[in-house]
Amino acid sequence: MSATATEHPNARRMREVADAVARGDVAAALKYFPEDVVWYWPAERKEERVYRGHDGLKQFFARVQERSKGRWEPQVVDVLGSEEYVVIFLRVIAEYGDDRLDILLAHFATVGPGGFLRNWFLPNDVAAVNRFFGY
Repeated sequence: MSATATEHPNARRMREVADAVARGDVAAALKYFPEDVVWYWPAERKEERVYRGHDGLKQFFARVQERSKGRWEPQVVDVLGSEEYVVIFLRVIAEYGDDRLDILLAHFATVGPGGFLRNWFLPNDVAAVNRFFGY
């Protein structure tokens, strides 16, 4: 789905993040997140996996690349944006050996100085995500 002329600039920016991630260009994606970014990734148990700062995001994306061997396809379904918040809905397909992940994912972000500050992820199947990533 392409951006529309009336789409909020923060929604457009989040689409650009998704495009960079789909290309495997982590450096380009990081430009949209401040140094004090916090990334809350769901876990099957009560604890979350929390990644902090650009180093934390690099660690997260290294894990994605390791587990998917580069076969990681986030496909944008829709994006909603305002001055304070952005939500992007993605279909994520990934493969690792015989394991395949095919989920719907909502990524909710608060917008702060320097970009997308706090980021939460809600997949439609947390257990599948944890199996795929070996958590």
